[in-house]
Amino acid sequence: MTRSKLRILVFIGLSVVVLAAYAGAQPGLDVTGTWTGSTSSGANPITLVLQQADNKLTGTLSGAGDNDGNVTGTVQENTVRLRNAKGNIPVLTVRGEQMTGTLSGGTAVTLSRTAK
Repeated sequence: MTRSKLRILVFIGLSVVVLAAYAGAQPGLDVTGTWTGSTSSGANPITLVLQQADNKLTGTLSGAGDNDGNVTGTVQENTVRLRNAKGNIPVLTVRGEQMTGTLSGGTAVTLSRTAK
């Protein structure tokens, strides 16, 4: 292998390492804050308060009936998965300052961030 080919391969290898490190260092989605909204039936206002550390979530959910109480969960890309004491797992999709998804039992919910 010639020296110029070796240099090109080393350059490409270093570029891949630098790009991978840069991509890994990019901040992920931050859902920390207070989110309020309602279900599709509009019966009660819902409040979700979340604190985020890396991709781990803790917080409280109120106004959602059987889903109320302390929650824990994760955020990955634009998906929030929460678990309460009863084991229910609401799955929410985040788009900007809005979350949509379903609570246990299939009730649709829409939440908007009202505070960070």
